[in-house]
Amino acid sequence: MTRGGRLAAPRSLSPGMRQLVLAAFLLCPLGQAAAQPPPAVPQTTPAQIDRVVGPWELSNPAGDRKCDVTFKAERAGPGFGLGFAASCAAIFPAVTGVVGWAVTPNGNIQWLDRTGAATFDFGETEVGIFEALRPGDPSVYFLTNRGLAGTTLPTADELTGIWTLGQPRGRALCTLTFKPELAANAGPLEQRFTLDAAEGCERSVAALGLSSWRLERELLVLQGATTVLSFKRDPDGRWTKVPADNRPLVLSRE
Repeated sequence: MTRGGRLAAPRSLSPGMRQLVLAAFLLCPLGQAAAQPPPAVPQTTPAQIDRVVGPWELSNPAGDRKCDVTFKAERAGPGFGLGFAASCAAIFPAVTGVVGWAVTPNGNIQWLDRTGAATFDFGETEVGIFEALRPGDPSVYFLTNRGLAGTTLPTADELTGIWTLGQPRGRALCTLTFKPELAANAGPLEQRFTLDAAEGCERSVAALGLSSWRLERELLVLQGATTVLSFKRDPDGRWTKVPADNRPLVLSRE
């Protein structure tokens, strides 16, 4: 509205009205930012799952209560199959409702109930040894991987040098050089190093475009443009691809 051809000054808002306007502003989504989807959650890798499969032991801190647990690779309900020794439920009543297991992207092991809810969340404290605390439960639970406990983690210095990638009982497929220099596209906090494949590699291996390597705990990870291969160290010093799937591979020293 105008007065004498001039715009009238806006009336000031009452204190109550100002509070309503402020509340409405805070509740409104901020443009397109509010409509953007959340960032993608990293997916668990097959190597992380393969690392868990096998015999374990569940125990208390003192070690005077324990029972055998078997992690299976077959799907079961909301996760993968889990086998408890007959004595487990009597020794640890909290496991009664557990029907399966899963591993999180950061390597934690979770035990799931029939609805898929995590009733135990085990975090690794040493190589192959995991610990869990439960809300409202005074007990501390230890989960020990019988194949990993007590082993030492490999170091980058141990792996630097020339290796042969091949079939477990067959011919060599490619010669790989593990270099100590960081890979060209490695992030500032990544410990990912340069990997060179020699000329004359078997065609299917050359097509992988392997260009970097890194260590993830006890796993050795080779990476190409679109390919990731994971290997686990054997007692004889070789490294075996995990999971082996339809094309088992091994790395051995020149």
